[in-house]
Parts: sequence; structure tokens; C-alpha cells
Amino acid sequence: MIPTFRLPFLTSLIALTLTTEAGFAQVGPSPTLQLDEITVSATRIAQPVSDVPASVSVIRLNDLLEPVSSLRDLGRSEPGVSTPAAFGATGNAPRNFPSARSFNIRGIDGNRVLIQVDGVRQPEQFTFGNAQLIGRDYFEPSLYRTAEILKGSASALYGSDAVGGVLSFISPAPLSLLASAKRDVLAGLSASYASANREWTQTGSAAARSGNFAAVVTATHRQGHENTPNGPTPADPSAFKIDAALFRADYVPSASHTYFLTTETFTKTTEASFPSLTTTTFASQTGRQRITRDRATLGHDFLSASGYFRNVQARLSWQDAQVRETYVTRQSIPAGPPPPAPQIYVPRLRLRDSTFQNRGLAASLQVESAAIVDASTHRILWGLDGSQTRQTRNEDFSQFDGTTGTFLNKVFVGENFPLKRIPDGEVSRYAFFAQDEFALDAGRHYIATWGLRADHYRLAVTDDASYQNLAKGTAPVGFAQWALAPKLGLLWRVSSQETFFARYHRGFRNPTNEDLNGSIVNLTTPPVFYRTKPNPALRAETSDSFDLGMRARRPSASYVVSVFSNAYTDFIDTFTPTRDPQLPSSATDPVVYQSKNVSRARIYGAEATLDLPLGYYAPALAGTHWSNAFAWARGDNLEARRPLNSIEPPKWISSLSYTDQEKWGLRLTSTTHARQNRADVSTILALWDGRPPTPRQFVPSGVSLFDLTGYFNFTKNLRASAGIYNLTDRRYWHWQDVRELDAGRADLTRFTQPGLNTRVTLTISF
Repeated sequence: MIPTFRLPFLTSLIALTLTTEAGFAQVGPSPTLQLDEITVSATRIAQPVSDVPASVSVIRLNDLLEPVSSLRDLGRSEPGVSTPAAFGATGNAPRNFPSARSFNIRGIDGNRVLIQVDGVRQPEQFTFGNAQLIGRDYFEPSLYRTAEILKGSASALYGSDAVGGVLSFISPAPLSLLASAKRDVLAGLSASYASANREWTQTGSAAARSGNFAAVVTATHRQGHENTPNGPTPADPSAFKIDAALFRADYVPSASHTYFLTTETFTKTTEASFPSLTTTTFASQTGRQRITRDRATLGHDFLSASGYFRNVQARLSWQDAQVRETYVTRQSIPAGPPPPAPQIYVPRLRLRDSTFQNRGLAASLQVESAAIVDASTHRILWGLDGSQTRQTRNEDFSQFDGTTGTFLNKVFVGENFPLKRIPDGEVSRYAFFAQDEFALDAGRHYIATWGLRADHYRLAVTDDASYQNLAKGTAPVGFAQWALAPKLGLLWRVSSQETFFARYHRGFRNPTNEDLNGSIVNLTTPPVFYRTKPNPALRAETSDSFDLGMRARRPSASYVVSVFSNAYTDFIDTFTPTRDPQLPSSATDPVVYQSKNVSRARIYGAEATLDLPLGYYAPALAGTHWSNAFAWARGDNLEARRPLNSIEPPKWISSLSYTDQEKWGLRLTSTTHARQNRADVSTILALWDGRPPTPRQFVPSGVSLFDLTGYFNFTKNLRASAGIYNLTDRRYWHWQDVRELDAGRADLTRFTQPGLNTRVTLTISF
């Protein structure tokens, strides 16, 4: 049962000794601040971050001072990264649930950012403006050990969808967990409570090895409610629960071979109601959303002293992800002649049921080789990627007499149900990739990397009666294309402590089924009549991405400074109106929305991080660190000469922390979000139905926030951690959450972030 009470702040603080949060990786020793992490995503080969000519961040999901319980937490302290959230009931025809709408890297989000788990591509976002949304909520972070964020185009490594960057979750391998703990058996339990959404979480984990076999299992149950806004307008109530588990078994017959099976299951169920929609004619709406994702991966790793096959990795994965949404709406509709005649309303009961499914197979073969050419050692990576994904979207609708319950019809605003807003589609991806890393000098001060991916993408669609219920005789459009994505990188090791890097990537993004064929129709409800239309001339968008930066890891400081510039050609703008939606329209002359290519767009900016170990300057401060991170970006639609609203305003994070690995740690963090001073205020007009008053873009003020987090080890096997967030109880909004909201809304405070809130966790290990 989901608790319905709200613990006050003092009770939460007292609960520090009773409850708290942790994932499996916290069973091991307490984490310490590390100056260099190992990344896999940046080059598909395990390398220290300092040896990679790219901007990449490795986030340890078990960090006691920076707990991660959702996609949103990944952007809390990471420069240039955010997670736009969706709120229920925000549009003219709202049918969405609170969720992580997207993942934003350097001002690019949606289906331009690839999200993967252990190398398996995850479902894309599905949206129809602000009317319908299926976001990226398919993950339970406690199942994974690390998350890697690769910034900038990565199409040369991963193909389409990675034009803006990559978010990779990496699950734990049992042998590495047990080796780091120097034990044959590990187990742990944790429990946590978060006051912002009255969330309770329980996680259990275990790992063991015997002879040639090793296994790890993690299971999590999480349940909570809507986030509590910091204002007089309450959020629409919702309750969710998550059940997730991951299991991996390894068989290691020799030091050269590892065979493994990974299985994963995720289920999130949300019950919601939307009182914010209530009007004199709209009585109520309730809904239920169920998200499931199941995955199985078979893998084989082969290590050899041979230069040609030094490291061979083979993977075969199956995945099935589904979202089912049901809504019950009670509403009164006009039944008489239109105004100025007196209006007569009759009650209606409306039931809507929709599903969205992505099911597919993926395989990859990756070979790492070594060769000596002209006395220079080359580290060569080459391989094959292939996947097939079947995508379906079905919707049904029934209308009943609200008084008698008599079935009436399956028609709504001119749409005949059941229907499909996109045709059934099958996406095939096949690619060959190669990468070569080599030194330009005998002292290996200059390391060059080149790479190339030859990628074939094909969307095959199936036309049927359900899709034609909306298409009205217009055939759906498929898409097929070969693409070449080169990359170049240069690393200059100025010294053992300092490196410079430069990087160029050619990126591409193929149009999705939604971009090409998404259909929605309103030919019966004034004042705006509209429909969508496929665009058979839609082209893939491409990008040229440049990064230039430097890293240093000195005893006195570690820092990273980088600048980037991304130029886009044929940028895909989904559902663009062919004419002004506010001009008079009719059922015979509706406004037509169609995805189009924007000829040019650009994004450029800068990021910097600095970590100072204060103990270096004053021995009495040993264990104390002052860390800073800053991000700034600017983006423009050069064709329309307007800003891109997906750009995050400047953000600065500064934290002062102390850690005693054996006993306790404490961190005070200040996060400053600047005001968004470059917003395209015209985009909100495209969502307007033409009725007064004219909407105005809401632009929230900047804000500085303070958080206090810490942990305490009572014994070797018992640990508590806690966080107090928004210490000054500031009322604030995130720009990415409200960039489609009207400043004239009476319920703007419904979209604020929580005020003063806490999270507490207790972890027991065995």
C-alpha cells in the first residue's frame, strides 16, 4: 500500500537513523573522490577519461553524496545536462502522465539523444505536441553501477539517434564486484524515504561466485506520489510504483573466455487524476499508465595475446518495451445549434485505451586489434552492429451516454476509432564501424584517432484500415538511407598531468515513424480545424560537431575546460504548420501540420569543471574538496532567425565537501540557474487554438539553490545517508519544464519544483 501521509521535515530528519537509500554497489567500501574514471561509451573501448579526446562524464550511481534515484537526478550536478519533465494536463487536449519527457545534452533532446543499457538501444520518445507524450521513463537507476554521458555527436560510434550525445547505463559484472570487495559472497539491503514525493524505496542485492560460475542479482521496489510543488496550487494527484530486477550470471571456463546471461525487468504503474482540467463542462478525468520493459542479453568476451584478436565481444539481445494508457473522462458537450442560440449540454462518459510497443532483436560483434605500422602501435577497433525493432501504436475510444451508460459511438473530433497515429513500422539498422588510435611520435605525446561508420537505416511501414482512419487516403511514408559518419580526434599529452584534446564528428539523425507519418485530426471542433500530413521529401538531418578542450589532474587541482560548436543541416522540425494556425480555417480547408527540414541550425557553448583538494594547501583540511562546474550554451534556428528553446540557461554548481572514508562525509552544494534570456516566444502561438487571450511565453526567473548531503558509517556493515534539498525553500521552475507554458495561466505554481525536502537512507551489508 502506498502511504498517503506526509512526514514533516523534523520527522524526516529524525528518521535518519531508521531509513535511507542505496543500490547494490553500495554494499562495497565507501566511495571516495576519484580524479580519473574509466569510460566505455566514449570510444567503445575501456579507457581512462583523461585518455579520451571527447567530453564524457562517468557518474557513479552509488555515490552517497550525490544519490541518483531517477533520470532527473543525473542532471542535478552535471554541467550541460538536464532532464525535461512532463506534467499532466498542460495542453489543449492533455493526455499525459508525470514523467521524464526527455534527456537534454547541450541543448539537444528528444530522439536526438541515444539512451542505452549495456549497449542496447532504448525506446524513443513519442509525442504529439503537448497533447500526448510517452517519455523516457523505462529505467530504475539502482539496478546499474554507472551512467556515462557522452556529449556531442556520437553517430560515428552509434549511428542515428546519437546526433546530440549518448546516455549509457552500465550494469554490474559479478566478478568485478567481488574482486573489488575481495570476497566470494556479497549481500545488502537498503531502504529510503524522500519527502518531496513521499517516496519509499527498498532494494536488495546479492553476488556470489563458486568455481567457474558467478552471479549478481538486484531487485528494487519503489512507490510514491506526485512531486509536491512549492506554491498554493497543488499538483494533480498521482501514485506510482516501480518493480524492477536485474540478474547476471557469468561462466568463466578460462582466463580467456567469459560467457554471460543478463536478464532485466522493469514495471512502472501510475494512477492519476487531473482536477486541474475541471471546468463547468469538464467534470473529471482519471487515468492509468503501465510501462514495462523486459530485456535479455547473451554475451561472450574473448581475450587473447594475439594482436589481431586481442579483445572480442559478441552480444545478442532481445527487448520488449510497452506502454499502455487508459483514461476515463466525464464531460458535457453541446447538443443544440451553435451560438448565438442558447446552449444545451448533455453528459458523456468517454473511455480511451492506447498502447505503444517497441519489440526487437539486436546483435553486435566488436573486435579490438593491435598492429605496428612504421614503428607506431595502432589500437584498432572494428565491428558490426545490427538490430530490428517492430513498433506499433494503437488507440481505441468509446463514448457512452453519461446518464444511462448506453454506448453511443467511437467517434471523437472527427476521428474514427480504433485507429493508429503512426503505421506499424519495422526499423532495421545495420552498420560497420572502424576506429584506429595511434601515436604520432615516439614519446606518445600526440595520440590521433580516426573512425568511420557506414550505417544503413530502413523504416518499412504497413498501411492498414486503422491508419487510414486518420490518413484519409494518404499513404504512409517509409525511409531508407545509407550514411557515412567519420570522426577525428587528437590528444596532446603536455605532461603526465595535463592533456589537450580536439574532436570532430559527423553526425546524422534519420526521421522517425512519428516524424514522417504521425497523424492527428480535428475537423469538427472550431475555431481551429487541423490535420497532419506525411512528408515524403523529408531528409535526414546532419551535423558537424567540434570540441576543443583541456584536462589536468594535478595534486593541487583537477580541471576540465572545453568549448564546442555544432552546426546542423536539414534540422528536422516535427509537426510544423503550413500556415498561421490563427488564420480562419474550416473542415474543408484545415491547417495542415507537416514535419519539415530547417535548412540550418547551430549550437555552441562552453563547459568547465574545477576540483580543489584543500588538504593540498592546508594539511588540516585533508579530505576537503571544493568543486565547481559551469555550463553555457547558445542555439539558433538560422533559417527563422530565432533562438532554440531547447537550450538550457547557464548553470553553475559549486560544492564544498569533506569525506572520511572510514566514518562520515558531508557536502554543501550551491546550484545557480540563470534566467533564460533568449527564448523564442513565438513558438507558444503554434499551440494556441485562436481563442482570446493571446498567450505569452512564461520565462521563469533565475535562482540559487542550496543542498546539504552526508553519510555516516555506524559500523562496517551499517551506513546511513541523508540529504536536505532546497535549504532556503526557494520557489522556482526549471526552464525545460515550462518552455511551452502561457505566462497568463492561473496555475503556474503547480509546475514549481519542491520546496525544502529531504531524503534519508539506511544500508545494511553482509
